[in-house]
Amino acid sequence: MARLLGAALLLLAATSVAAAGPRRWIMDNLPPARGSLLGAQAAAFPAARFATQPQDHFDDANKHTWQQAYFVNDTFWDGKGPIFLCVGGEGPPMDGSAVVESLHCNVAVEMLREKKALMFALEHRYYGCHNMSACPVDSFSEPKADLKYLSSHQAIEDVANFVRQMNKAYGADAANQWVTFGGSYPGMLAGWSRLAHPELIHAAVASSAPVHAKLDMFEYMDAVAHSYTVSDNQVGGSVACRDAITRGHGMLAHLLTSSEGVAQAETALGFSKGELATKVNQQNMLGQGAAYFPSQGNDPACTAPACNIAKICSHMTNISIGDEFQRLAALKHIQGAFLQQLDDSQPNFWFYQTCTQFGFYQTCSPGSKCMFLPIIDVKFMAAQCEDYGITIPDIEKNIEATNKHYGGLTPVGPSGTLGSCVVWPNGEVDPWATLSVLESPGAEQPVIWVEGASHHAWTHPSAATDQASVVDARSRIRRQVDDFLGQECSEQVNAIPLQVVV
Repeated sequence: MARLLGAALLLLAATSVAAAGPRRWIMDNLPPARGSLLGAQAAAFPAARFATQPQDHFDDANKHTWQQAYFVNDTFWDGKGPIFLCVGGEGPPMDGSAVVESLHCNVAVEMLREKKALMFALEHRYYGCHNMSACPVDSFSEPKADLKYLSSHQAIEDVANFVRQMNKAYGADAANQWVTFGGSYPGMLAGWSRLAHPELIHAAVASSAPVHAKLDMFEYMDAVAHSYTVSDNQVGGSVACRDAITRGHGMLAHLLTSSEGVAQAETALGFSKGELATKVNQQNMLGQGAAYFPSQGNDPACTAPACNIAKICSHMTNISIGDEFQRLAALKHIQGAFLQQLDDSQPNFWFYQTCTQFGFYQTCSPGSKCMFLPIIDVKFMAAQCEDYGITIPDIEKNIEATNKHYGGLTPVGPSGTLGSCVVWPNGEVDPWATLSVLESPGAEQPVIWVEGASHHAWTHPSAATDQASVVDARSRIRRQVDDFLGQECSEQVNAIPLQVVV
């Protein structure tokens, strides 16, 4: 396929794995494989329940509805405590682990006993086929299928309507303060849902949430390069490592300028003859690195070969292996045993949302700080939007509308002034942080900076191997939630006016 990387908005640099083939792209990290929840494992997690939702929250004439999957953990609920909501996003189908050992919301899970809280997790419309009306099956094979009901705006109203339904079902009132949690796109939704509906949702923890939409997200690859210089907090990078990776790709770029060099590169990197003969194949297979270079997905505790920044840097600075390109080729080979391509069994709906709302096209162009081949531009990344009849000028207008609606880096409430009671945690080696709220726009929207941390690493279940900075971040988030629960969180009517960053 000619434009696979255009759907990448990546996350896992899976383009570096073997030959190109159809892939499903999501904004977040690939979750650990669970397989099917069967037997005792299934019994350990709550089963899905369903709430009725309108197909279109903005058209009263549309009477169509669908059943939205959600999960409940009421183990510690005493009827008086707060209510935590884990907001779903663009990932694989949810299961009951979302409220028991959650990848995006485990800070909430770990607060349940102390707060005697009730917890829900709500699956995003279209993502996860718990029911066909939420995930039209024809859209995978028909790119122009009607996806007009897929948007963050509809998802936020799903959240609001769900809160109303659960308040009625559980007899909750204003004393049972709702707090939304999420990481990555769900983090965006968690923050935006609170800001859009302060009458329903008391506060939010919006982790690793890139709320400023942008067409050319060159900052992503620049930040990846910086991540490989971070040496502390168990990251293990260095300037020498970054420079070696950059030089290795520079040597690869030189090889690709001649047919003899292309053949040499194919042999060294383990590709079949002719696989790197065209620019589009080079973009697909090498555009995000000739090997796997995690940044947002960096895990200092991983044990597989060359699976994190520290192990990669140990390899790339080892001169006994050969020159920088030889080290790069050897790195790709030793990583091959554990790398897996993303599951393509679900439709690629997330890419549609990048066309209609967010952009987020991660480019690697000449003159940037990107360590890889400078061959990825917006035109290549956004090409698949044409399948939906959406051009780059259309995407630019959509992005402008998104930032105007939500406030960009100055997130706003219903009145268009600065909203309140949202905390924005971000990690140092997470490239998505470059489009998140890193400087507090006001006292009621605090920020938390987590040194050495990857994409919402603190939202995962606590482990003995966690970085000290991640452990501290969880404590800071818990304290902030405590503060929110103890304060008035009405919208700041006299706050600063909306300032849209374009």
